[in-house]
Amino acid sequence: MSTNRITRHFASITMGRWGARQVHYRRAGSGPVVIMFHQSPLSSRDMLAAMERWKTHFTCIAPDSPGFGLSDAMGVGQAEMSDFAEAAIEFMDAIGVERAAVYGFHTGAMISGAIAAAYPERIVCAAANGYVILAESEKTNILQHYLPAFLPAWDGSHLVWLWSRMRDQTIFFPWFAKSQAARLRGDVPPAEVLHAGLLDFMRSGDHYRVGYRAAFTMRSDLALRDMRTPTLVTAYDTDVLATHLPRIRKASKNVTVKAGGTVEQTLDLCRDYIKRYKPPKGPKITAPANLHCRMRQDYVDVAGGQLRLRRNDDVGGRTVLVLHDAVGSSETVATIAGSFIGHRPVIALNLPGHGESDDTLPRRKPSIAAYADCVNEALMALRLHTVDVVGIGAGASVGLELALRHRERVHALAMVGVAYVGDALATDLVAHVAPDIEPDWYGGYLLKAWHLVRDKALFFPWYERKGSTAIRQEPQVDPAQVQQRVLELFRSPGWQRLSRAQFDYPLRKRLTTALGRAAVPIVFAASDLDPQRDNTWRAAADFAQAKHVLLPDAESKWAATLLPNLDGTH
Repeated sequence: MSTNRITRHFASITMGRWGARQVHYRRAGSGPVVIMFHQSPLSSRDMLAAMERWKTHFTCIAPDSPGFGLSDAMGVGQAEMSDFAEAAIEFMDAIGVERAAVYGFHTGAMISGAIAAAYPERIVCAAANGYVILAESEKTNILQHYLPAFLPAWDGSHLVWLWSRMRDQTIFFPWFAKSQAARLRGDVPPAEVLHAGLLDFMRSGDHYRVGYRAAFTMRSDLALRDMRTPTLVTAYDTDVLATHLPRIRKASKNVTVKAGGTVEQTLDLCRDYIKRYKPPKGPKITAPANLHCRMRQDYVDVAGGQLRLRRNDDVGGRTVLVLHDAVGSSETVATIAGSFIGHRPVIALNLPGHGESDDTLPRRKPSIAAYADCVNEALMALRLHTVDVVGIGAGASVGLELALRHRERVHALAMVGVAYVGDALATDLVAHVAPDIEPDWYGGYLLKAWHLVRDKALFFPWYERKGSTAIRQEPQVDPAQVQQRVLELFRSPGWQRLSRAQFDYPLRKRLTTALGRAAVPIVFAASDLDPQRDNTWRAAADFAQAKHVLLPDAESKWAATLLPNLDGTH
């Protein structure tokens, strides 16, 4: 694996203070190791520019803090910065880092300061870029107004609030103080940049308050006063926290306070400071340990990038591969995949361009065959010769094509929630199922996305909102469910192409081929809550030689129904 590109990984903490959990991190470069901590409410994505600038000098390792990005939370409603520092030490232990330099920005600067103060034997030096020193009145004001609860509303109005907050955070500090004194000096970023930050906010959800609060309540002045680790405190000129540098008055002799200049000059200042203290070399990359009775996350390398997955190997046997629908990921099928734990090894693979998998397929018009070939490549990389496939929606078509193109790879196939429609409707769906949803400065695209994914649970096709197209089942429109689907849509740049490819795929013809030559045993399945239930039963009626099963409404019970049908096929 090239050290020049930034890659993504997971580390498993099996016996930490907060129980078994996983940490997602990005890595690049070689040589001395620097652990890099991001600001709230973002993720290690916030460190990409610094990693690109530093990767020729260091092994750059940037974890998502607990509860942010793709890292598991500590499971507490309130934490101190000392807790985040201890969690960082657990992460270092998990990836085999005994000593390192640390760097952080804003909340990450506070983590860097906290870990350097509490664990001087583990930290060779620290660079804190944008360090908070608050007066008590400022702290009280921020804790009272800065951190309102972030909970999904049935009408999507919480996204309107979130977009306005993200906008004003680039105009005022604190964001709720609409005054000339609170105006920021820097440029307002374009809508695409705000959108990326909004996505990170959505990943953390209401947990965003835990990280922010820890940073604001930390006795940051005491940490610097008692610092035994060489520490640089800086800020670039247009950072609002540059005004906090003169507030540092009683720091230890191990603390250097210096203004940074431009963003690039500040990064170079931190880089040169770290190089002076010669951190040890970075460790080799190791696979995350299995987590008993739960799915662990990992990445697999394929041509053009990495695919994210969840897996469990508590027991032996033939692996069950779960493939999600368009606008989905291993999160949306987590309960389904989890139902196989203890019965079979199981993997839920994020298809290209979905759920934090790289968008590795051609941009113009990838086919279902291209997705199937990519899945086959991933299975080869994972050294899985034969699997049983459980495919949901578009994932069912990918599983079918995988079986036809790579027969030895698929032992049996369960096709769940199959959108089995006539040619005319399929053509109409290709044209209308995936409209453009692009960020704009006014945020209206957020409500467009909210109602699109919500309507998908109410109508089929979702864009034909008529009595004749209403889905006559219990509607799956709980705000938390819709919020998850909106997040999946936004973090899946390939959702439009897979949505169109699903209906451009000659499903009837490929089913005829597969069942006509007994290419693979097929089971049609759906629950009574599945919006594609009736279409699935139409497919089962047209292909009576295949099995069909009614799934329980509870996805946690699907394995018990599916396994006898998968095990009983030859």
